[in-house]
Amino acid sequence: MHDKDYLLSLLDFNVWANEQYFAQIREMPDEEVTKQRPSLMNNILISVNHLLMIDKVWLGHMKGETHAFEKLQTVLHEDLDDLFAAKQEMDGEIRDYVAGLSADELEEVVDYELIGGNRGRLARYMIITHLAMHGSFHRGFLGDMFGQIPLMPAGQDIPVWERALREP
Repeated sequence: MHDKDYLLSLLDFNVWANEQYFAQIREMPDEEVTKQRPSLMNNILISVNHLLMIDKVWLGHMKGETHAFEKLQTVLHEDLDDLFAAKQEMDGEIRDYVAGLSADELEEVVDYELIGGNRGRLARYMIITHLAMHGSFHRGFLGDMFGQIPLMPAGQDIPVWERALREP
């Protein structure tokens, strides 16, 4: 869908869902956050850093900028408070960027190069959709790692978000 309000709502949901997980992660003992686990990103700290890094990569692509990241498991911030602040700043930057796009800019096809060198082209509205879906994908892995602790992950389905929006 190319509707800007819809895309912004996807981004808003993604921010809310990430915040639910960050709140739980910040309450965990440090050794649980950095413990190596059988998961795609190996631990919780790497996983949440990955969310920030990929936002930086794709925002750069949309702006016609290159990135210097060489591996998917890059840790940008060891400290969770610093990481959360950087993620909030990036979320705001992405939202402001998308809010400022015209209908034609949403449709514009953007060239990209992924970490590892794969290249492609994607419409900007699809990149924005990907940012929201990418967060959901990785929160699934985070939820799995929470289960290994064991800790029940926060509910983060869209109906849960909708109820949270209506509650005072």
